[in-house]
Amino acid sequence: MKDNSKYQKEYYLKYRNRINERSKEYNSKRRIIVLKFYGGEIPSCKCCGEKEIKFLSIDHTNGGGNKHRKEIGLKDGKGGNICHWIIKNNFPDGFQVLCHNCNMAKGFYGKCPHKK
Repeated sequence: MKDNSKYQKEYYLKYRNRINERSKEYNSKRRIIVLKFYGGEIPSCKCCGEKEIKFLSIDHTNGGGNKHRKEIGLKDGKGGNICHWIIKNNFPDGFQVLCHNCNMAKGFYGKCPHKK
């Protein structure tokens, strides 16, 4: 009798990889939609003007991002992502585009060093 477990595992891994690729592509498209909505046709950091998409993030304008993500079930990556939530909730106010550096500085120090 032939052992099918090896073949089943290979098939599962191929299937899982294909699903992961589709999921990444789907999430990437949704992220671009949100960045363009809050950051303009060519999204840029509201603070420093950075335009590299890979460096941009969605920021809660009044702070409290961790609390908000926990309230809506997005803490620790469970239940979707913030871009999906924003689109599902018709692009609510209270968000802006910042680069990761400006966003982290705002979170750690209360404001970005660009804001003197």
